Amino acid sequence: MKKFFNKYLLSLSIGLLMLVVIAGLITRYYRAKEQEHRHLMEEMAEQAQSTFEPVLPNKSVSFPDDFTVHPTYQQEVWRYIATVKDQQGNPYLVQWFLFRMAMSEVQGVSWESPQIYTSQAIVTTPKQIFLDQRFARGGIGLVGIRQRPYQLSIGNWSIRSFSERPFPGRVFVSTDQFSVDLTSKLLRPYVGLGDKGYQVTHDLLAKAMYGYSAPYIEASGTIRIGNQDIKVAGSASFTQVWGTDIMGQKQSGYSHLLFRLQDGRVLSLVKSHHQEKIHPYSFGNLYTPDGKHIALSNEDIEIRSVGTTTLSNGKVLPLQWVVNIPKYNIHLTAHSNRYDQWANLSIPSWSGRIQTTGNIKAEGYLQLVGY
Repeated sequence: MKKFFNKYLLSLSIGLLMLVVIAGLITRYYRAKEQEHRHLMEEMAEQAQSTFEPVLPNKSVSFPDDFTVHPTYQQEVWRYIATVKDQQGNPYLVQWFLFRMAMSEVQGVSWESPQIYTSQAIVTTPKQIFLDQRFARGGIGLVGIRQRPYQLSIGNWSIRSFSERPFPGRVFVSTDQFSVDLTSKLLRPYVGLGDKGYQVTHDLLAKAMYGYSAPYIEASGTIRIGNQDIKVAGSASFTQVWGTDIMGQKQSGYSHLLFRLQDGRVLSLVKSHHQEKIHPYSFGNLYTPDGKHIALSNEDIEIRSVGTTTLSNGKVLPLQWVVNIPKYNIHLTAHSNRYDQWANLSIPSWSGRIQTTGNIKAEGYLQLVGY
């Protein structure tokens, strides 16, 4: 009897031990599955947060909220272009560009910030061209925007105002060879590009960007070349655009033409160029003196280059253009008499004033990127 009882206890102990082991294995299995599921959800959430935000329609640009950096989008560009004259009537061109590129979708801080900036300053005098550039990483205080009051800066290059808006403000650039100090006064309201700030840049490729423009700015101040101070005054425009894949993988470059028409309208056109036999696409905006604008699509615009010009550095560029906007009675031909305006910077380009003829008088500006 005792022997049987001991056997029973041993069997019961072994059975209980097996139950404990099995229960432990089941618990461990479900805990592992739960942990795996949690890790998967965390990874999915991180991936969702780290994906560049797409540019979608039915979203309007808002002021003053969008006078800032948009780090969840891959790229961003600020452009200040001033066509001014000195007291003797000699023409000068001032250009200040700031480009932002996110190298990763993950938002980091300090030295882990993925935001890389490059800036270009170009001053064209009647006889010479002066240029310089700056580079900076975001997140370490060398570049960025402060909103109240507004300050867009990289190093000691800046646009500053006393309000939460860029203008009225002061544009300041200083280099070893030249400096620019322009007081810039906003004459008309900021205008969202395209449809309330949503600008289609190619219909077949489904490309678009967000942005706004201030095409009516009065600029005056001083350009310093070496030790010579030159008083200048004229007109300027300011544009900020942002998006994901603004310059698509299949896009090779673009041509930007800006015309200030005698009747007070401002015409801004872009013709993008693409690889793999993709047809060019044109878009633009026609700004009116009452502060409004008309969005122009590819169907509204006839824009084509006429011949090419070979520069001294061997670059072959289209410096003569025909522009027709039949719906709004604009017919222009434009060309440049000055060829050597190539800026061999981090983003190489040709830019300069252009002369126009046509059914309306106009002052013109041309920029070529990707040639």
